[in-house]
Amino acid sequence: MIIENKLTVGGEVGNGLKKPRTYKIDEVLEHFGSIGKFQIYLILLCTCIGLVAPWRILFDIFAAKPVPWKCTTLGKSISDGCKFEEGKMPCAVEANADLESRLRSGEIEGMDKNAVGAGLFWEFDKETADHSIRSTMMLSCSDDWKFSFASSIYFIGAFFGVWMFGSLSDMLGRRITCMISLGMCIGQAWIIPFFNNITVYLACRFFDGAAFGGFFLIAFVLEVEYAPPKYRNRVGSAFHFITSVGMATVAIWGVIFKPWKAYAIALAIPPTIMLPVCYFLLPESARYYLGKGDDQSALTMLQKVADVNGKTIPAGCQLYEEVDEKTGVRDLLKRLSNGLLIRCALINMFGWFMTSLVYYMLWFSAKSLAGDIYVNAAILGIAEIPGRAVAFVLMDKIGRKFTFMGSIGVGCVCMFVSIHDNPVSRKVMYCIGKAVSAALWAVIYLYSSEMYPTKIRNLGSGIGSAAARVAALIAPFIGDWLEVSPIVPYILVGVLAIVCSGIFMFVPETSGKDLPQTLEDFELLFEDKKDKGEDEQL
Repeated sequence: MIIENKLTVGGEVGNGLKKPRTYKIDEVLEHFGSIGKFQIYLILLCTCIGLVAPWRILFDIFAAKPVPWKCTTLGKSISDGCKFEEGKMPCAVEANADLESRLRSGEIEGMDKNAVGAGLFWEFDKETADHSIRSTMMLSCSDDWKFSFASSIYFIGAFFGVWMFGSLSDMLGRRITCMISLGMCIGQAWIIPFFNNITVYLACRFFDGAAFGGFFLIAFVLEVEYAPPKYRNRVGSAFHFITSVGMATVAIWGVIFKPWKAYAIALAIPPTIMLPVCYFLLPESARYYLGKGDDQSALTMLQKVADVNGKTIPAGCQLYEEVDEKTGVRDLLKRLSNGLLIRCALINMFGWFMTSLVYYMLWFSAKSLAGDIYVNAAILGIAEIPGRAVAFVLMDKIGRKFTFMGSIGVGCVCMFVSIHDNPVSRKVMYCIGKAVSAALWAVIYLYSSEMYPTKIRNLGSGIGSAAARVAALIAPFIGDWLEVSPIVPYILVGVLAIVCSGIFMFVPETSGKDLPQTLEDFELLFEDKKDKGEDEQL
């Protein structure tokens, strides 16, 4: 069933105007030509919104960074006393963990078992004590897991945020939903520095992640919706490039604002500025208006695009949108009973999972690299940019599938080489790994959108994104695992990368092929020959 929303543009037939003709919004955008001033303005605005996301994602890396410490006289005096090891936090030293465990169990006479080792057996350097949540909140060994959980709970929030704000954007519009999610981001961002409590901090990180699931996705969708079809890949890739820039520049915030509360306040300012900017400058999606039946507003937005770009809307045209009838449960189950579709969906989910696991594992384990934490973070962020650039070129040269397989294969090599405890080689492997993991993101987003039939395209991409969120929950704990066992995690992820690369041989190539509308079209993707007739017509 096709539902059409139409709006005549121009006068009536017989008054000297062209005969009315129906146009999709994409066709009107193609009529305008290439990227114009309106799209450039929108890309810049959405880029500023998108920059907030990586700064919030990596907040924990500098807010909860390790700080210098030393053993107290009391700690040294107790049997098997406190021990200091260069480059390690008190909790990472086995003797200290045992010392606190004995304290908690009541084995040490004369000591309150509810006390904590921080400030009792060891103390943080007074000059840098305000640089980290770990020291200002006097967290003990038994609380150390909460910092990894803070990063994980961020992605739990993102999981719910994508679903919640995705639904709201269809009901309320892109613009209002973007402002609501930015408001949520702002609220928790200003709460964190003024409440010296780990429980409040964890709750705020959850809502921070939920907000990310809103404004980041909406900014991406909005700028792509106004891009002419043949420029969408470029516009989408540009947005992801900005994500890498944000990952690299988060270290600058950390260097300038070393006390963690000042760092938190500094990172609360950008979204606070962006909210009123969005209120006055962010346009609504013409597609949203047309989908809601508000044809006049849709035309007004397209007319604004035309005016800013110095173009005109085709005379005597009608706007329309084709909307598929909602997929029922019976129809959905029928589609999922297709063996090829199930196979591709499972392989695609594993691809999303591995992309996220490799990417965030390298970020959250970067604290184990030798050298300055700020320099390391900047280098790893910069390393993503060439990876995305190479992927952009290779996806058209050798195809989506082989670009993905090659990238994750290189990532596998990086994992195995990182087993060797050489600071220089490990840092080089981390940089290469970050480049290929950034390339994986660029490929998997596009590949998923091109592989699934129309009726379940959003469902397929959503399932893949959910698999990526699961991997992001695990990644911070793998980073902690590396401090205990620096070999096993690399081997495990490396082996999984080999498996992922191998099974991608069983999915079709989508480069140069039409988007599948039906299951039959999807099955045609497995044919080696491209539709040359269509290519010649284009």
